[in-house]
Amino acid sequence: MISSSSRPVDEDSTKYNPLHKSAEADKFQIFEQWLRDNGAQFPQLELRQYDKQSDAANNNEDTEGLRYDNNDNDAEEKKDGGASDMGQSADSVAMMSLDNNIAATNTTDDGSNEMRSVHATSPIPPHTICVSIPKSCLITVEMGQQTPIGQTILHSDVELDAPKHIFLMIYLLWDRKVNGSKSFFAPYYAILPQTLRNMPIFWNEAELQYLRGSHLLTQIADRSDAIHEDYDRICSISPDFPSIATLDEFRWARMIVCSRNFGLLIGGHRTSALVPHADMLNHHRPRETKWTFCEESQCFTITTLQSIGAGCQVYDSYGQKCNHRFLLNYGFCVERNVEGDGFCPNEVPLEVGLDGFGAVVLFGENLVNEGGGFFGGDEEAVGKECRDKKLAFWTRGEHLHHHHPHMFGGGGGAGSSSFNALAAAVTASSMSGEGGSSSFGARRDLLHAMMDPSTSSSLREAFEKSPSSAAASYRRAVRHVKRVRVCVSNNENTRILFSMLRVLACNSAEIEHISRLGPYSSGASTAAQRLFGLPVTTGGGPGGGQPSSSSTVRTCRDIRYPLNPHNERRAMELLLVITGRALSKYPTSLAQDNADLLDETAYPKYSNKRNAKLQVRGEKEVLHHFALWARTAKHVIDIILHELAEDRKVDNGGSRATSANKNNEELEFDYVIQAMEDDDDCHFTILRYCSDVLGAVMRDELAKLPY
Repeated sequence: MISSSSRPVDEDSTKYNPLHKSAEADKFQIFEQWLRDNGAQFPQLELRQYDKQSDAANNNEDTEGLRYDNNDNDAEEKKDGGASDMGQSADSVAMMSLDNNIAATNTTDDGSNEMRSVHATSPIPPHTICVSIPKSCLITVEMGQQTPIGQTILHSDVELDAPKHIFLMIYLLWDRKVNGSKSFFAPYYAILPQTLRNMPIFWNEAELQYLRGSHLLTQIADRSDAIHEDYDRICSISPDFPSIATLDEFRWARMIVCSRNFGLLIGGHRTSALVPHADMLNHHRPRETKWTFCEESQCFTITTLQSIGAGCQVYDSYGQKCNHRFLLNYGFCVERNVEGDGFCPNEVPLEVGLDGFGAVVLFGENLVNEGGGFFGGDEEAVGKECRDKKLAFWTRGEHLHHHHPHMFGGGGGAGSSSFNALAAAVTASSMSGEGGSSSFGARRDLLHAMMDPSTSSSLREAFEKSPSSAAASYRRAVRHVKRVRVCVSNNENTRILFSMLRVLACNSAEIEHISRLGPYSSGASTAAQRLFGLPVTTGGGPGGGQPSSSSTVRTCRDIRYPLNPHNERRAMELLLVITGRALSKYPTSLAQDNADLLDETAYPKYSNKRNAKLQVRGEKEVLHHFALWARTAKHVIDIILHELAEDRKVDNGGSRATSANKNNEELEFDYVIQAMEDDDDCHFTILRYCSDVLGAVMRDELAKLPY
């Protein structure tokens, strides 16, 4: 157990507590002196807290990774890496002073009025240790575990959303409550922001409306719920915990810890820690400093990677991240979130899947008129057998949840009373829109049954024979949806998205083909191996060896090569539907967002309103990129199909296109690819896909012709 005093308190320790100083005393000066007296060193640095409004009037620079206080940052541990440049230049912050201290009661409603930063007081050469904080000044996970509440948690079987964060939070809350002004860390606690109004989980309803259409709203709600659940679980095993912290205080501590903790290796043991002073460095990329825990000195150190001029801000890096992570986890967005190589890590989540009947679901809605036109009028493509096979392949590899044996009363069926009760409960809950415990249980049992192959088929048949309201409820209740985050890149997530789209776009022959053809099947062709994104081999598997049985299990994520031109075109049509539906959920267009962001009066720098606008603009930029990709791909595939049709004419004894059409270069694949290469605005990911992937598809199709 830890004593009520977490650190030795000498007779003069209270001199660092602002409660024992005059009203003119500066809490930051007290904080820095506390660190120095305990062995910390930062001789060439100073803290500055300044009024962003006075700065904005004199600053034309982008100022992104600033830490806002009376706010702060939220979520994951910091990484030893870069940051987003969107920080300030030396000139833009030279006039800021620690004396310009704005009281919490005077901050703007969105909490953007106070910001702090760390600056060099003199030139700092590269490879200089500019910050050294002794281990005695760190708050670690182990310290939280040694508190009475921490011990209770450790000896229970309670599951928490963020265990390491929890123990740091527990220490922070417990020590402040139990030891108060006598705490060794009182000077540190005094400079922590008391409100976190820039962090989305603390936004009011009006501010959350700025994010309409964004999946970030769901993430905000999920995080808030997770924090509440953790609080309730701790209270359930430690009845005294509410006297230590209210839910609001617990939420505050969670965001303080999430935004400030460092993942460290101390004594060969991985832990997380709050590091006073080091947690005040703002974000910048590419990184200018690196940090670590030095075993020799037993100190947390920050070392410069380049020269830092006198008066310049000293930055940390929070890593290469999407703006949604910066906003959710740190309370800011980067104006131009672009790496040095031009890569933009901004992402948007796309949802695709199948409902309980095997019909395509895109962004929460069924594909309208699926059988009429999308599959070329091929009703077999959307028939029950095809949908069943597609659903089986789509859910392949997923964990199966088994229902209770008695749920359908001896095998179930449309006539069983258990089934009728289940269908009625699901239908009633869907029609009423109410989520009572009984209807929730019915939906839960339904989902479990649907994931059980022994009952899923009969269950679908039963609902198909039930009244239309039950079938509609079934479609809404049972959806096998997968979410993938994509950015403007041909990375792994993009390949997974395209793979899933190819599966959803399958007709009956195509789903039959990929369902039975594994890359290591006997006699598997080169095309089959390439289909699953594997190296071409001549043996039973890579390197000629017989693969393990697990390596033959392929899922809807593994179709890494187009099945054929027609399937790929349908996949691109699905991509257009997805991006269109996603864009339709926003109240404004991308063009309007760009125009709005030029107005810094209506959208002030650092404000929640501006950060929300930056976030949704970034999402729309990704969606527009993939919409352009889909449109371009469809055009190129149409040209490929045209060329193949002309070649088939010749093969069947007909004549090729007339000389006039033959000379129409715009209908030739090579001409279109060359035009794309000459277009400076054509993104390289789209060019490479059309040239390399679709080009290979065309060559494969030409190779099938007998001539």
